[in-house]
Order: sequence, then C-alpha cells, then structure tokens
Amino acid sequence: MIPFVTLLVALTAAPALDPSAVEAHARMLEAKLIAPCCWSQQVSVHQSPAADEIRRDLRRRLARGETEQQILADYEVQFGERIFAEPPAKGFTRFLYVLPPVVLVAGAGLVVVLVRRFTGRQAEEPRAPADAPVDAKGYGEQLDEELRNLD
Repeated sequence: MIPFVTLLVALTAAPALDPSAVEAHARMLEAKLIAPCCWSQQVSVHQSPAADEIRRDLRRRLARGETEQQILADYEVQFGERIFAEPPAKGFTRFLYVLPPVVLVAGAGLVVVLVRRFTGRQAEEPRAPADAPVDAKGYGEQLDEELRNLD
C-alpha cells in the first residue's frame, strides 16, 4: 500500500517539477501581482530587486508543488489586496466589474431612444396648431387664390 501512495504522490508532483510548466505558470502569476516596491507595475515587467525576489520566490514555490491559490493567499496576507493587479470581485470592488457593462447597456439604450425620437420627428408632416381654424378650402387652393389676387 505504501508504494502505491508514493507512486501516486510522485505522479501528481511530476508536472509541477517540469521546468517549462513551472516557467509558464510563474509568468502567469507574475502578471497577476504588482511590484511592492513602488506599487505601479506588474512584477512581470517591473525591474527592481523586490520584483526579482518575487520572481525567484514564485518559481521556487511552484517547483515545490504549491498551488496558485496558496501562493496568492500568502502574498495577500503579506502585502494585502494591493498586491493584486486585478482587485478581487468582492465588496466595493465588485462595482468595478459590474458598472462598465451596466453603463454600456444604458448608453446604448439612450442612443436608441434618441435616434428613434429624432428620426420620428422628421418623418411626421407639419400640422396646424389644434386651436387654428380649419378652412374648408385646401391650403393649395387658398394659396392659388391669393396669388391670383396679387396680379
């Protein structure tokens, strides 16, 4: 039974020891973290001793077989949520994820309403005010008669 458990552990740990998989996973994690020295750039692009240390630490921990969740949770405990390039969608930061689609849909709806309103006004024929007297003669006939009287 013990050799089976050892084989199972070896098989599950083997992918974590693959250098190309560790490197790819480390680069993905580097993009998720902000360099704690200045809090302005992701670790993946920042050039500083602090960013270099995080890069080495990520590779070392991934090679040991730690999961992404464990590593990110440890950095969150150490530096706070500020370490993440994208804030987690909880609490007030949830609005950062919800607000843009809502504004986009509302803006599109407003554009549709305004286009319909302005194109609808142009399609209507001009009408006389409701309180204006309606003449039995048509406007064309009345205009023709007035033009004849001018001569």
